[in-house]
Amino acid sequence: MSNFKLDDWQLEAADIMARTGCSLSSAVTELGHIESIEGCNKILRRATFQRVLWEARHRFFSDLGSNPNYKKETAIGKLLALAEKLETEGRYADAAEVTFKVMKAQGWTGPENTVNVFGDLSQKDIDSIRKKLAKPSEMSVN
Repeated sequence: MSNFKLDDWQLEAADIMARTGCSLSSAVTELGHIESIEGCNKILRRATFQRVLWEARHRFFSDLGSNPNYKKETAIGKLLALAEKLETEGRYADAAEVTFKVMKAQGWTGPENTVNVFGDLSQKDIDSIRKKLAKPSEMSVN
């Protein structure tokens, strides 16, 4: 493992990259630091920077996952927003797929929503019940 020491701006850039998913050159630009593309590529190849970036990503994902405001409704809302973006881009099949996943998450589809009012009755049992109901009732009073 390299003993290369990262500058503060590189640590900040790794945090920006983890939060936004942008490239190192974009993070450098956001920080107002001047670095060439070649310099960015050299930094990206360093094991020390890769480890810092990995740790920054995991910190970010841990923060997201432990946020008490992130609930099922949040995830569904995000999926719906992404489906709309896909539809706007003309990717209708992909948008439909995401919409279907939202329906599944809401419990609107699937066998868990199928109610079988006949339970475990066989067709023979159902036919027998039909015959009994079709006969005049023996219990009717005149």
